[in-house]
Amino acid sequence: MTVDLHRPPHIIVVHGVQRGSGVSIRLDRSVTRLVDRVLNSSHISADYTVRQYVYEHKNNRHPSVRLGRLIARAISLGRPLAGFALAEAVDLAGDVLLNVTGTSAAGRIRAGLADCILDSHTQGHRVLLLGHSLGSVYALQTVNELIRRGGLYEGDDRRLWATQALVTLGSPLGLDRRVAGVQLFPKIDIEPVPSSVERLPWYNFYSRHDPVVSGRVFGTRVSVEGTDGPVERRYREATEAGGWLLRGEIVNSGVRWLRAHTAYWQDPTVGVRLVSTLWG
Repeated sequence: MTVDLHRPPHIIVVHGVQRGSGVSIRLDRSVTRLVDRVLNSSHISADYTVRQYVYEHKNNRHPSVRLGRLIARAISLGRPLAGFALAEAVDLAGDVLLNVTGTSAAGRIRAGLADCILDSHTQGHRVLLLGHSLGSVYALQTVNELIRRGGLYEGDDRRLWATQALVTLGSPLGLDRRVAGVQLFPKIDIEPVPSSVERLPWYNFYSRHDPVVSGRVFGTRVSVEGTDGPVERRYREATEAGGWLLRGEIVNSGVRWLRAHTAYWQDPTVGVRLVSTLWG
């Protein structure tokens, strides 16, 4: 597979936990705004495409999620507002459980993301993979699965690899705990890149007030060591040993808790990182 460096790069964005079918997800517009703002202010003229990978409809078809919503509505019969709220909570929790319990639905989601990446790659486009929240988990899993296939990350010019870099926003990958006997977000095995010269960049953006990063809905701020938060502390040793370049990027959005988890789409530092990675 040959990448044509003269062709416009593709940014593939993977959403996080969502309610409903996912038909209203338009993160491609959010990413485009971030990138265009930086390109325009820097007087850079560059072509690119943002592709969003939407997997929510695959989650919703899973029997356990569908059954959970039906049960939620049944036990709240006669209380429509309570039933709606409970069903929505089941929908959200189901997204996470499908991933951490290793269901066939999670496998199909990763396979679909791999196909999306390889579709852009085989057409000769450089690929930057961007994952938010639970999407960052699927993104990291898929990159490692692609490395294991062989032939997609070889050579000493990473611009020719299947993915040029991984950018994660508000990731729960640093959470290392059990709930009701279930390991939330088991540590993902980091595959080494087959190059003694080049490294695979992983830029992880997080807010110290983001409850998905800290695992505390109304708890204390995320503790940091320099710019290293939970994700960096958990994956630093493995990424360094595997030839990855992991860098923590603290976002100061000025908002807290759940609002902090969605504020990344308005943060200019994210746009700067995307532009510098692709054209810097």
